[in-house]
Amino acid sequence: MTARACKVLIIGGGPGGYVAAIRAGQLGLDTVLVEEGAVGGTCLNVGCIPSKALIHTAEVFSDASALAADNPFGITSAAPEINLARAVAWKDGIVSRLTGGVATLLRKARVNVLQGRAQIMDGKTVEVTAIDGTVETLRCENLVIATGARAQTIPTLPFGG
Repeated sequence: MTARACKVLIIGGGPGGYVAAIRAGQLGLDTVLVEEGAVGGTCLNVGCIPSKALIHTAEVFSDASALAADNPFGITSAAPEINLARAVAWKDGIVSRLTGGVATLLRKARVNVLQGRAQIMDGKTVEVTAIDGTVETLRCENLVIATGARAQTIPTLPFGG
């Protein structure tokens, strides 16, 4: 187990965490960002951005299908086919470029990114367990928790009600 200290420790590499980390780094503060997965958060990695990319693919396919049918433009073509593996690879490329951009911004701001799961021991101490099982203890002056949120049901107000 290793130990070290930093000025700012941020848990969570989504839009709240990585923006805070970049700004702290730009201000010259010794900054560590801990993220279990890829930087960028849910929206960038598995939510909004990938969904929008695949929705765009579906729209282009729909437009091409409309041109294959009888249309007022006088354009005729064969019915389109979709190569789902290629569409997914295109989406993955978009996500990769954007997460790579976030990682580059973090590097330029001199933010140390640790991939692992953080556990808060007290207000100034965090243990990070890396994917390989190694544990690192971090002491910080300032701790930012930017782990996102999940919707919770209220018993008297269920979802969909």
